[in-house]
Amino acid sequence: MSTIMIPVKKGLIKSLGLLWLLIKIIIPVSLLVALLNHFGIMELLAGLFSPAMALFGLPGEATIALLLSAFVNFYAALGVITTMTLSPQQITVLAVMIGICHDLPIETAVSSYTGLRIPAAATLRIFTAIVAGLLLNLIYTLAAGG
Repeated sequence: MSTIMIPVKKGLIKSLGLLWLLIKIIIPVSLLVALLNHFGIMELLAGLFSPAMALFGLPGEATIALLLSAFVNFYAALGVITTMTLSPQQITVLAVMIGICHDLPIETAVSSYTGLRIPAAATLRIFTAIVAGLLLNLIYTLAAGG
């Protein structure tokens, strides 16, 4: 086997492993969201959180993606996002908030090794995500002339 084929084969095997991991997360979460939609639970949750999420220019359903990203993982949130119809503005706001505030239990524990206390790290990330979402939505709103 040529020397180029060895790293290509290793990379392909790793890629397939990652693909399988994503399939195992995204498909069940998407199925769960479809079931929640079917039984009207998503509509109920969306109605509950719509007023708060409107501050970010997001629909109420985005709450589920934010909570999953914060407490499960980014890929679970991706499974929810794939079932939603969002504008480019909404996707950007949601992606920024998720990027700041994902995997809270794990990443705040890791940041505690830097000397930052866990409650302070979690609060800082949640607060930063909220402020970033509000500011980004405000910028989009002002840029659109409204």
